[in-house]
Amino acid sequence: MGFAENLRDELEYQGLQVKELSEKTGISINTLNKYRPGSKVVPTIDNALKIAQTLKVSLDYLATGKGSDNPAASNLQNVDFIQALNLAKDMRRFSKRDIETVKAVISSLSEKYI
Repeated sequence: MGFAENLRDELEYQGLQVKELSEKTGISINTLNKYRPGSKVVPTIDNALKIAQTLKVSLDYLATGKGSDNPAASNLQNVDFIQALNLAKDMRRFSKRDIETVKAVISSLSEKYI
């Protein structure tokens, strides 16, 4: 299942309506309706994060249907993702050369630790 199906299932599980999710996230009902099953529209990372935080689930769960059932672990995953997102936003100010250097460092560390 994908984001749309997982979002639908989680809303049903929590007994929430799209209107309530809209009020809690600040995302318009029209936009949320675009994420319904059968639609090819995927949320922006900011909207996906707002939805995950509001529903108290991990982004991994919304995207894949997989993830920890442990709320503390889910929140930790969201914190890690937020930190990575903030780093990526900061990198927009980097030169192309600096970005390539950062990518090389990340690649090197990935090979070492993964």
